[in-house]
Amino acid sequence: MIARHGIEMPPLRSMLGRIGFQVVEATLIPAALFWSVLHLSGLVWALLAALAWCYLCIARRWVRGGAMPAVLLVAALLFTTRTGIALAFHSTFVYLLTPTINAFVLAVAFLGSAIVGRPLTARFARDFVGLPAHVTALARVHRALRLLCGVWALTNVVNGWVSLQLLIANRFDAVMLARSIMTPTFTTAAVTCCVLLGRRALRQEGIHLHLRWRDHAEPIEQLA
Repeated sequence: MIARHGIEMPPLRSMLGRIGFQVVEATLIPAALFWSVLHLSGLVWALLAALAWCYLCIARRWVRGGAMPAVLLVAALLFTTRTGIALAFHSTFVYLLTPTINAFVLAVAFLGSAIVGRPLTARFARDFVGLPAHVTALARVHRALRLLCGVWALTNVVNGWVSLQLLIANRFDAVMLARSIMTPTFTTAAVTCCVLLGRRALRQEGIHLHLRWRDHAEPIEQLA
C-alpha cells in the first residue's frame, strides 16, 4: 500500500510471525528431523527425511496455490544437493564437504538470478519484509537487489572457500569451528548490507517505510 510519504508496511508483529514460521518450516523442522533420524537410521535416511519434508511443504503450497517462500526453495535445493552426494559417497570428508558445495551452489544461484534480472533477494524482500512487487521492480530498488545478490554470493564463496581449504588439510574439527563462527558473522554482515542498501534505494525513489507494531494503528493517508 503506497502512502503519501512512503509505504505502509504490514504490522511488525505479523511480519515477525511470518518470518518465524518460514524459518521454522524451512530450517528448524528439517534440521530436527535430520538429527532425530540420524541417530535412529543413519545419514542417508536422515537426509531423505529432511528432503521429504521440504518437498512436502512445497507440494502443499503448490496444491493450495499459495506463495512459495524463497527460503523454502533454497532449503530444498541445499538438502537435494546434500542427499545426492550422501547417496554417492560414505565418508566424513564427503559429509563435511557437502555444506561447502552447497555454499558454492548458493553463490551460483544468487549470481544467476541477478544476471537474468530476477534476483533472489527480491523474493526474500517480499517474503520476509513484505515489500510489494511494484516496489521491488523500481529501477533503483531492483539495482540494489541485484547488487545484494552479489553480496550474498560473495559471503557464500568466502565461507565455502575457507571450509574447502580446511578440508583439504584434513582439519575436520577446524571446519566445524570455522563454520560456527563464519556463518553467523557473514550472515549478519550481509543482512546489514541489505538494510543499508535497501533503505538507501528506497529513499532515492522518494519512499519511506512506515512501520507499526499492531493492526489497530492509525491508517496512513493514501494517495488518491
